[in-house]
Amino acid sequence: MPEIIFPKTFREEVEEAMVSRGFNFAKLSELTDIPEYYLAALVSHDFKKLPSPPYIRGYIYKIAEILNLESEMLWRSYSQSLSAKTSGAEDKLPHNRFAFKPISKTKIAVGILVLFVIIYFGWRAGGFFGTPNIEIINPAIDGFTTNTETINLTGKINPQDKLTIKGEEAPTNETGYFEKQFKLDPGINMIEFKVKRLLGKEIVVTKEVIYQQ
Repeated sequence: MPEIIFPKTFREEVEEAMVSRGFNFAKLSELTDIPEYYLAALVSHDFKKLPSPPYIRGYIYKIAEILNLESEMLWRSYSQSLSAKTSGAEDKLPHNRFAFKPISKTKIAVGILVLFVIIYFGWRAGGFFGTPNIEIINPAIDGFTTNTETINLTGKINPQDKLTIKGEEAPTNETGYFEKQFKLDPGINMIEFKVKRLLGKEIVVTKEVIYQQ
């Protein structure tokens, strides 16, 4: 009766090749750039110490190259050894803690809703906190000169902010546009525009207007 020859296991192939070349794990690690603890874990199938399957396959190909073994055959030998070591259909490779976990549609929907709520309230909060702004349309430049006694001051602010001109409150429309007739004194007039946000900061802009009679 002919002798039955069983195929070598992954461990047997690697260990025999290492012995024939006088290698230990330290030497094999040096030649393959694979950490020693991964090499030891591969040979002993210590799943908890192994990275994800794609890395394992790359490591086995490097080992095969250095030990002069056929890479695909060594990979199949590893897979077969792995199958023999597992004890049931539910057994699988160790979980890679760096791999992305599938996210349910419910969690995605909740996440999007929360994001919109944060953006909305952040936008609303901008009307109460922070620094206000003012766009002065007229006078457009500082040092504006006129020969009329009054000037029509115009500009735009955030409609939620409060505007005073020379200490007097100036109303705005729903878009924040303001318009106010201002009586000038002969000579140089310093017109102060002050904008205050409800719970935020206050800014002051001064325009110089010269009235020449």
